[in-house]
Amino acid sequence: MNPLDNLYETFFILKPDLTEETTLNIIKKYQQMLITNGCRDILIYDRGRRHLSYPIQKYQDGIYIECSYVANKQIVSNLEKFFRIDDTVIRYLTIKTNSSFLVLEKQ
Repeated sequence: MNPLDNLYETFFILKPDLTEETTLNIIKKYQQMLITNGCRDILIYDRGRRHLSYPIQKYQDGIYIECSYVANKQIVSNLEKFFRIDDTVIRYLTIKTNSSFLVLEKQ
């Protein structure tokens, strides 16, 4: 494991009016972007459609997606740049988790 790589978790919320096929295409697009940029241990979970605590861009519901991966901070900033450009993403959050957890999990 490269010492500059960390374990990140990214959550993003998609617009609720997307079809299931469109949602899967968006997930595959971001998964392919992570693979192309050299991320490892990529896990993506579709958490489904949920009611938002407060309206975001006039939406009451959203489709929650969770991504877990090992990457460096440059890849994360590129991913967030794509989220800002993509009009189907209404909110995103990336957190750096404890990388020692990843080491313990692999043992």
